[in-house]
Amino acid sequence: MLGSNLVRALVGQGDEVRVFLRPSSQAPTLKEVSVQRVTGDLNDPDSLVRACDGMQVVYQAAAYYPLQTIPVSLATSQALSQTKNLLDAVRRTSVSKLVFGSSFTTIGFPLEPNRLADETCPFTTAYRDNPYLMAKAAMEEAVLRAAEEGVPAVVVNPGNFFGPYDGRPSSGTLILMIAKHQMLGYIQGPVNVIDVRDVAVGMIRAAIRGRVGERYILGNWNTTQKDLNELIAREAGVKAPLIPVPFELARYGSKLGDWAFRTILRRPAPVPGFFMEMLRHAQLYDCSKAIGELDYPRSPVEGAIRDALAWFKANGYLPA
Repeated sequence: MLGSNLVRALVGQGDEVRVFLRPSSQAPTLKEVSVQRVTGDLNDPDSLVRACDGMQVVYQAAAYYPLQTIPVSLATSQALSQTKNLLDAVRRTSVSKLVFGSSFTTIGFPLEPNRLADETCPFTTAYRDNPYLMAKAAMEEAVLRAAEEGVPAVVVNPGNFFGPYDGRPSSGTLILMIAKHQMLGYIQGPVNVIDVRDVAVGMIRAAIRGRVGERYILGNWNTTQKDLNELIAREAGVKAPLIPVPFELARYGSKLGDWAFRTILRRPAPVPGFFMEMLRHAQLYDCSKAIGELDYPRSPVEGAIRDALAWFKANGYLPA
């Protein structure tokens, strides 16, 4: 979703865009957009060099993340290998800026009570066996280290983003579950929400104004999961989930379900067991650094939810 909206924002301002796609990808959310398509793989260094050659800016909008529960060592090894390939490609070509899309989960927790989390908070976690959390942190650390060594890289950390062109529903899964009455309970906690199109503009501004070696939190609405659910429900014309589920109960339940799918059913769980632990890393954020330096837009979140619902209906994910 982020890549599709980023490409549209770049094309909309008149830039020539080259899209790096896996050979098997049909990129249906880009089928009507005029871009140059280059096939390759993040595990293939030569294909990355071909993709980066002649480009002024490289945007990494789809960094590695594990699709199922695997050992942390395997996830971080894969993540770091792909990130090294990308950084080497940037070094070998004439790229003037790499904008690396990281995760809000790499922003650590403030030490002072009642303080909003910001870019100065280093990553920390109680779940060091979580492949997603550890892989994302390892990739970001590698990019920031490369920036210290001369790679012109900047990192952006988006909040929870929603909007159109969510072809393989990611954050939009929450919208679909609420709209389809499939979500009776929810895990209460803080969340920061932003329109995906504002994230795209923020990334473009980071390429122009972002300081090499810096992190920028791209967020907007600091709220709670309950209030976000109620907003989605209002826009969808349905009732919001009613039952708050204790985090530890949901966490252990997801771990049990993950184990059952892998050992009994012999297939990946639809929701990986590590997902719940990611929610524990959602926070309320101080986005003043990115607002001041990048001056990215912060559109009303209602519009993002509304446009996501319209896109899902137009593309058969929801009844029209």
